[in-house]
Amino acid sequence: MKTTLIHTLFLCFALNLNAQIGPTLWQEDFNNLNNWIVEEGNGSWGWGNGELQYYSANNVRIDSIQGEPNNNALVITAKQETGPNIADQWGNPLNHTSGRLNTKSFVSIQYGVIETRVKIPNIDVGGWPAVWMLGTTNYGWPQKGEIDMMEMGHSKWFRDLHDGHNGGNSSKNSNVNQMVGANAIYYSDDAINPQNPSGASSLSWDPDDDFCRPYFNYNTPLTDRFLTYRTYWDKDSLRFTVIDNNIEYELYTEAFQIDSTSEEFQNPFFLIVNMAIGGAFTDAYHLGDPASGVPVSMNMPSEMYVDYIKVSEWNAQGSVHLGPPKDEVGTFGIYTDSTVVDDKLIPGLTSEIYVWEETLVQGSIPPFEGDNVLSWNTNGKGWFGAGVMSIQPLNMLGFESGDIKFRIKIPANVAFKIGIIDAWGNQNYLEFPANQTKYGLVRNGNWGQATIPVSDIRGTLIDLRMLSYSFVILEENGASCQFAIDDIYWEGGPNVSVKEDALASIIIYPNPTDGKIILSNMDDFETFKLYDGQGRQMDVSIENNVIDLTGLPSGVYVIHYASQGEKMFAKVIKI
Repeated sequence: MKTTLIHTLFLCFALNLNAQIGPTLWQEDFNNLNNWIVEEGNGSWGWGNGELQYYSANNVRIDSIQGEPNNNALVITAKQETGPNIADQWGNPLNHTSGRLNTKSFVSIQYGVIETRVKIPNIDVGGWPAVWMLGTTNYGWPQKGEIDMMEMGHSKWFRDLHDGHNGGNSSKNSNVNQMVGANAIYYSDDAINPQNPSGASSLSWDPDDDFCRPYFNYNTPLTDRFLTYRTYWDKDSLRFTVIDNNIEYELYTEAFQIDSTSEEFQNPFFLIVNMAIGGAFTDAYHLGDPASGVPVSMNMPSEMYVDYIKVSEWNAQGSVHLGPPKDEVGTFGIYTDSTVVDDKLIPGLTSEIYVWEETLVQGSIPPFEGDNVLSWNTNGKGWFGAGVMSIQPLNMLGFESGDIKFRIKIPANVAFKIGIIDAWGNQNYLEFPANQTKYGLVRNGNWGQATIPVSDIRGTLIDLRMLSYSFVILEENGASCQFAIDDIYWEGGPNVSVKEDALASIIIYPNPTDGKIILSNMDDFETFKLYDGQGRQMDVSIENNVIDLTGLPSGVYVIHYASQGEKMFAKVIKI
């Protein structure tokens, strides 16, 4: 009788929530992977968690759902396998592979109801499947924020702590297939301690067991069948639920209230789907430390299915952005007061000025222009580095043929480098040798101006669609000096935004392709380039409107095309 009452209450809650759900804004039905980047590798120390798997594109596919005609799903397969390229960041062999993919630079979400239908395999010990999101900002984790819509594989300690609620039996005898939870992580000064130096504050960290309510089902395991998960998100709150047998259960006692300490959740986020193996979240051991847990016992191969991900309005809030950030145009200010620009970064609002590892202290050189200047003194660290980071990635692709201009006052005998860094971590630098004029900068110790062609500074890997640092200065020889930088801007961008349509009237076929593609109805063009999903330019040529992709790995590629001053792009899928 008590169970029935609880279920009735949750059902009422679900009806209340549904009454406030608005129209669908976007839905991923996984008929293709156009919106996704399939990741490779083991990350840094197993993606920061000591995970034991190597992520491979071979473990990700689209397949039909058995028993559901004409319904496809994303399928991630966890395997026990080794091989010459299946290794951690230090080259040590790994024994498991799995899959992970994300929508960074393709789909970002800000507010709404995010709903997903997921089927998890028997994960036993070691499986850690999740559908989650990371903030799009260029801040590091946890400052960018993390929203975990669902995850399974929790350690016994966590299951035992919470098994008196939401289907639990208080007997501390649950297994990983009987419990699912959700979480959100953000930065907090109050969370910093020797065991948590990052300052990560977690909603699920609830040692008093008075807030977190993961869902238990002892009668019917949560594996090998579909469940639906929802995240209700607006500018003021986050709420997580799971729907099992048409009944919606809250995963926390109340909505988490977003305020100034958790403002990460007022920015856009991108999606991630993965099935990790082992690591700190589970009872299995950590990467490089077999004594930290028990061996992985999850049966392999095992498959995780994601039927769909849907975003709807919630409390009249919600937006979905497709593609990279809006392209900047004309002249764009990085750090300037008086230069006439079309738009610019504002320190503390849309950008941050960073000194790396306390290698510089405040200087006293007055501005070249306006009221503000970047003036610093070295402090004997043996090197220095500093830069201007945009809080959100900048799309500066339209400046491919433009320039970066800046003013600098620095002793002539100090060599330094100027660089840029993209949101994937790629970086490239140009040398400014001591006592030599380069890029127009006369080295006489007075204020001078440099003009760097973007084509020189971008290198081969920089993704101009997704910049994090649009200006960096670096010195590696231990120079002792005072210097100042001012009036930094990019110029030579397009007059109008790049069209985000499929190359207008041009027809691309076949798409997807396993080799060559043909571009029909294409007369003349000024530029033609092909990039992979992370913005790296591919070495391909176009001949008689035919592009040969045979030698490229499978994945999503982006064609950039310009004709009569108009710039456009389209996606091509290599299978």
